[in-house]
Amino acid sequence: MSKRTKKQVEEEEVDSDIDVSSTDDEELQEEDQEEEQETVDVDFDFFNLDPEVDFHATKNFLRQLFGEDSSFLQLSDLSDFILKENHVGTTIKTDGNSSDPFSLLSVINITKNTSNKAVKSLVDYLIEKSSSKTQLNVLLRQVLASNSKFRTGLIISERLINMPVETVPPMYRMLLEEMENSENADEEYNFDYFLIPSRVYKIVTSTIDQEMEDEDEKRSKKRSKKSGNQADEYDYFHYEDEVLESNSLHYGYFDFTNKSGEADARRVFNDYGFEPMLNLMLITKKALVKAANEMAEKFPPY
Repeated sequence: MSKRTKKQVEEEEVDSDIDVSSTDDEELQEEDQEEEQETVDVDFDFFNLDPEVDFHATKNFLRQLFGEDSSFLQLSDLSDFILKENHVGTTIKTDGNSSDPFSLLSVINITKNTSNKAVKSLVDYLIEKSSSKTQLNVLLRQVLASNSKFRTGLIISERLINMPVETVPPMYRMLLEEMENSENADEEYNFDYFLIPSRVYKIVTSTIDQEMEDEDEKRSKKRSKKSGNQADEYDYFHYEDEVLESNSLHYGYFDFTNKSGEADARRVFNDYGFEPMLNLMLITKKALVKAANEMAEKFPPY
């Protein structure tokens, strides 16, 4: 059943009129400024998780989230666990509940399920990846331990690349409401911490461009880089992560173990390539509520 119908979400926020139009190429705009820009209006409907429909999409979202490192995880079992064992979460669809979701947001109870093989493989992976950030790694070992006194939820949030960020705040609001109003809220969803895996990309200088430069210019650039000690530049796949990071207790960026190609194969502009990296954010329950409110202000659905 559509969450819009079931929950009667205030002000019809979930039946979004968000403009997802494509921006014409700048050169075409200059050539024909009088031509009206074409827009496509899409109605986004929010649904409960459905194990009968959403399995393959959930597995694909997990594969997208963890990239080539998804081979270390038990994706099928983890997808089943998210859909069957968990009772809160939201998908976004445009063609009814039987269609494939464009977005997914859910949370699983790590503390109660450390004996589950799929959950354990994910926890082991995340702890290993965070080893280069001492403070974050120590905290994760404490809150994710099977005998931990803290209760930790793992938030799974992923969507198709062209989904507008304005669809995210209603999903987080609904997730918080569902956790609070669940019949077994205190036992299952009363978390102290949330761990949120996501992705960023590191902007890197193209090796193709470097190879085209003459030797003198390359040597000059190398000397300049060494003396300047320039910091790496990063950007987000999901812009809400900036809000989550600002409210996080700790976060860190980590290289994927498996890398499928060079950064030049993923060049975003003429001058740079980009390298996807894992982003891990640890946030308290109170801070997550604050972040959700800030998202709603920063990315309103109109």
